[in-house]
Amino acid sequence: MRAIRRTKTVEGTSIPGIIHNGGSYFYINVDVYEDGMVNCWELIDLKGLSGKIQSGWLTPAAPAGEQLSIHGLGAYTMESAKWTYNEASYYQHIQDTVARLNPELTNIYDISEREQERNEARRIAHSPSATEFYVNSEMFYQTTEGKSVHLFMKYGGKNYLADVVVYMDGRVAIYNLPDEVEYKLEELDALVADKTFFTTMDTPVTVHILQLGEVMLGEALYSADVEEKLKELHNLHKKLNGEQTAHEACRAAYYAYLENPGEYYREQLRIKYELVPEHERMYLGDMDSKDWDYQRILYHPEETREV
Repeated sequence: MRAIRRTKTVEGTSIPGIIHNGGSYFYINVDVYEDGMVNCWELIDLKGLSGKIQSGWLTPAAPAGEQLSIHGLGAYTMESAKWTYNEASYYQHIQDTVARLNPELTNIYDISEREQERNEARRIAHSPSATEFYVNSEMFYQTTEGKSVHLFMKYGGKNYLADVVVYMDGRVAIYNLPDEVEYKLEELDALVADKTFFTTMDTPVTVHILQLGEVMLGEALYSADVEEKLKELHNLHKKLNGEQTAHEACRAAYYAYLENPGEYYREQLRIKYELVPEHERMYLGDMDSKDWDYQRILYHPEETREV
């Protein structure tokens, strides 16, 4: 049989959630789609969602004393917490989110037993990356894409765990706040300088996680530098516009050095390496090598590389 396939765009929104995996707690954006599918590190239907919540894999709460990891931001000790939902009300919250996206609840997707068996046989666990966008014109439905990072933000006298989305046109929208807030990309420097945006805290700080609760965060196991997060946003903007990112420029300088291992090319590599956000330098290599060879060249040139 001749094989063909098609790609369908399904719109949705993101809400906060927590993954409990291997004794660790990870804050995530739970992607909820208008067809009833939900992505919580795996794309599942509402029936599967119920099982994930009941098993404790996806949870609306985490106990005090544990570490909460936030991708790209850090891992922080939860000294105390007040959560909004229990298992049943959180499931209802997600169902209500689907209903807001799709009031008639039409074309709700239900993963069939045959599809489930096929995915298990093929060892496939679908977890598609959501595409951020906003609609700039309803005529012909023209949209502008964006990419996001997590940051803590002071707003209205409180601290929030916010999603900061930079769009291709330089617009920056802040989500998970009580109000809709927008900036231009060039305005973020001042907001980082005056500590409106931050990544670390000197003393325990109460942070509001909209739709999920509030938690007092204390000691950080690790955390990204806020200036490096600003670099990340600028790099995401470059990527959206098809420009060379700091990662790409650094890899190019790395290969140039390998071909011409002299001081000039080593210095060029150092310049490019330091432009890569510190918390993302591990992605310059593969999962095993990370950025170790970059560090060897820059900081331990007397060491030789095993090939």
